[in-house]
Amino acid sequence: MGIFDFRDPNKRKKKTSTIIIKCDLKEIRINNSSISFPTNYNVLKTIFGDATRIESIKQTKNKVYLWDDLGIYCSSPDPEKMLMLLLVEDNRYGLGHQPKKNFTGTVQIDGEYIENTIEKVGIDRPYMIRSIIKENKQVAIALGWNPGV
Repeated sequence: MGIFDFRDPNKRKKKTSTIIIKCDLKEIRINNSSISFPTNYNVLKTIFGDATRIESIKQTKNKVYLWDDLGIYCSSPDPEKMLMLLLVEDNRYGLGHQPKKNFTGTVQIDGEYIENTIEKVGIDRPYMIRSIIKENKQVAIALGWNPGV
């Protein structure tokens, strides 16, 4: 970093934000903002800021919205109907388009960390939450629309 890099906004150190996701029986709150699925890009942009990258998926109408510094992505053919977020905890596992950094935030279910409570989440909640396991390790968390409710 050069002495005058503070003048160039692209070279300034970016403030990292911590993402805290709290799920209870009725709702999901991301950094104290209530969210329901399906959601839309404007809601996510309000919470996370603009996506770092928006990429097309070849041979489909889907686009992938990536928040590289947060470790979060979402894919959808329609930015007005986004069904799921993927919180990538280990991006070495080839989960398709993926953020450049890993998700380092926290996910709580009913006031406890996800590691202790994910098995207790019933099918009657207005959202679904799943661990994505590779080689006996949780590498991502899928959070989104519950089609059964």
